[in-house]
Amino acid sequence: MIEIESYYAKTFQGPYLNINEDDILVDLENRLFAVFDGFGGGSVGDAAVDLAKEKIGSFFSKVSVDPDATMPYFFSPNYLLETNCLINALEIAHAGLIANNKNRPMSERAGVSCLVGIVSDNILSLASTGNCAGFLYRGNRVSVISPPDSITPIGSIENNMTNRTFPLSALGLFDSLMPKVWEMSVRKGDKICLFTDGVYSRLSVDDIKTIIESTITDELSIVKRLFSVSNDRGNLDNQSAIVISL
Repeated sequence: MIEIESYYAKTFQGPYLNINEDDILVDLENRLFAVFDGFGGGSVGDAAVDLAKEKIGSFFSKVSVDPDATMPYFFSPNYLLETNCLINALEIAHAGLIANNKNRPMSERAGVSCLVGIVSDNILSLASTGNCAGFLYRGNRVSVISPPDSITPIGSIENNMTNRTFPLSALGLFDSLMPKVWEMSVRKGDKICLFTDGVYSRLSVDDIKTIIESTITDELSIVKRLFSVSNDRGNLDNQSAIVISL
């Protein structure tokens, strides 16, 4: 089994906003990591993120106690059990947000972008909806492993993706949820990075590589530098990042 050597996770309201509609989830027992980006405004988007985080965390707590727990929404033999759990966790959170939005006026409805990952043995499973993004640093190279579902894909413009990263999908947004799902092999020495758009929207893949390589192996310093560079380039959004070293 690939060991998680170290990690650092941080969520921050950013340099401009007074309310943080982002959040993070770290469950080392289940080797589960997630970043969330809510929208809908103060006391709405942040509450939606709280609901999504609770639903996802509680589902994995249940599965860890009872490995034979029913997958209520989805099961495919083509995916690992852990990947099926990720999909079901997103579906459960989505159903909760849809129900919460149902009788609210449009101005009080909220949605949540979410990227959830789990490391099992030597496989990284990812499930995503919305504008969060995942990156892998391996052998002096950074690759996009979970692109955001937004109007402009990463790498198509230089550095600044501001106003182009609004989500085209999200928890609670549409009746049907169609999460993007990936399974990939990981190995010792890899770094897995999960970001909300307040981190990546003003950074290129080369920027992320340079920051990782210039901060030695300290995940805290990597995250601080990512936030700092993004903010120096004009970011005004909330920011969440998780950097995991294997």
